[in-house]
Amino acid sequence: MKKRVCLWIVLLGIFLSSCTKLPVSSGELSSQPKGVKEFVKAEIVEHGDLSFYAVDLKTGKVVADHRGKSALVPASVMKIITSAAALEVMGGDKTFETKLMYEGNINKDGILKGTLYIQGGGDPTLGSDGISAAPEAFLADWVKEMKKAGITSVNGDIIVLDDLFGYDGIPGKWLWEDMGTDYAPGTYGISIFDNIYTLYLSSGAPGTTPKIIGTKPEMKDLTFDNQAVVSPDGKRDIYVRGVPFENRRGFYGIVPQDKKEITIKSDIPDPGLFLGQYFSDYMKKNGIKFNGKVTTARLTAKRPRNTVVIAVTKSAPVSEIIKVLLTRSDNHYAEHLFQILEKVEGVNVVEFWKEKGLDVDSLTMRDGSGLSRGDTLSTKLLTDVIIYMDNKKELKFEELFPVAGKEGTVASFLKNTPLNEKARIKSGSMGGIQSYAGYLEKDNKRYAFAIIVNHWNGERTELRTEMEKLLNGLFQK
Repeated sequence: MKKRVCLWIVLLGIFLSSCTKLPVSSGELSSQPKGVKEFVKAEIVEHGDLSFYAVDLKTGKVVADHRGKSALVPASVMKIITSAAALEVMGGDKTFETKLMYEGNINKDGILKGTLYIQGGGDPTLGSDGISAAPEAFLADWVKEMKKAGITSVNGDIIVLDDLFGYDGIPGKWLWEDMGTDYAPGTYGISIFDNIYTLYLSSGAPGTTPKIIGTKPEMKDLTFDNQAVVSPDGKRDIYVRGVPFENRRGFYGIVPQDKKEITIKSDIPDPGLFLGQYFSDYMKKNGIKFNGKVTTARLTAKRPRNTVVIAVTKSAPVSEIIKVLLTRSDNHYAEHLFQILEKVEGVNVVEFWKEKGLDVDSLTMRDGSGLSRGDTLSTKLLTDVIIYMDNKKELKFEELFPVAGKEGTVASFLKNTPLNEKARIKSGSMGGIQSYAGYLEKDNKRYAFAIIVNHWNGERTELRTEMEKLLNGLFQK
């Protein structure tokens, strides 16, 4: 009996001891800077998951750590992980090539009896509106070089070699609601016009169906399932659905009444095939005849053997690609870099950062852009990557981030605060997710930081305001 009593006393002691440890988190919170304490206690994040981490870049001192190792869904700040690896592995000057080649013979009349090949090198900037070159400039160059080679007519096929990454195109963990949208186009060895087209509609009376005017560029083989309805209250909530390689897109939702032009962007289902068809039309318009069919590596087993290169189009350099993707949060660019790293360079991005000595236990990469809700990482890892890249001064990683209060997706963030234009930050935003990470300066000191919130009460604008207060009040004791 005495032994049982003693055992119960021991167990009770352990229980009470564990109870006394429960308030440790609040004790840790009391040691945090004022801004962190106020943010964590804010009503808007009462039922959410949040993590924050900040480091003084000069001293290496951790100046704030609230659940810094927690694995949360990051949204687009995942692009920092992908971009940093791409810059480190390939360098800022690296470019990707798209080649126009032929196989066969050109006779004295300028007739090419053979095959034209377009070989993709994974360039996401071909015809892109994210770079300074005119979208069709490369096509004009191809026609110019064909004429210089003496080609006036093509009696043969165009085969587009777009299989550099295979044909999965869409990460398996992307949601159905993302399929067919302009922010989630497929990723292949060939990209053209950001793999996006614009659908033009017009609307009439409430309750009717909007009319299809057309597309730009023209999508000849694409059909539409029009399920949209004209709304009487002037609201617009229209979206597209569709899967890769299927020439059918459905669009749904509501549009305002009596509008002459309503636009909605969607993905090009088969970018390689589309480029081949678009180029065949472009040749005809510019004086080169074409008698053949257009196909891709997905649809034919024929491959080049003895080719002659007609023209080579180089992408924007990796540094510019990263600058664009971080500024406008471009999933298309990010996924191309991710595929090039994994399938061309043979680099597993998670293992890459592990080999650099970083703790990657929180890192799950289902894609390179952060669009997948299966992605996870911690604010500490994000900050560690930022610090690692800051030590690689020659790569100038910080300069590729948009300036808060001025550029891209952070043009309004911190704008009317003391940190306006004193921070370079990448944002992340999806349903129930808001995140920021990057560099900021205050009182002549530089800091690396990351913050992720999953789920909150209230409006996103309210949460962003609280985040601004956090960053501005961070170093007040």
